[in-house]
Amino acid sequence: MKTEIKPQDTTRAQTFELWMSSPMPMVTLVKTLDVTRLRKYAKRHSMPFNMALCWCIGKAANQIEEFFTIPEQGKLYRYDRLVINVIVSNAKGEINSCDIPFSEDCYLSNPSVKNLLR
Repeated sequence: MKTEIKPQDTTRAQTFELWMSSPMPMVTLVKTLDVTRLRKYAKRHSMPFNMALCWCIGKAANQIEEFFTIPEQGKLYRYDRLVINVIVSNAKGEINSCDIPFSEDCYLSNPSVKNLLR
């Protein structure tokens, strides 16, 4: 669920002001990470590597307050939970965008998520 908030009452006020008029308000961060231990963990727990990686991203983002506030159509909204957006292939060989709600249990209790990320 989302709630509209006043940008000036948040830590994102200046960012909101600068980026709302931008034609493509997006930032991409690139960092090289050694994922050897994560690959071993995923293999040991019979978990797809993509699932483990998505969980790590969600776990990190879940601890940063600013990830819960998102601009939409000139307004700023606060979400009560995060989702991880992934691109998956469908049965026709095409790709789809899929939002998976972040969960502390690493999605293991949801077999449909496990199938999506294989």
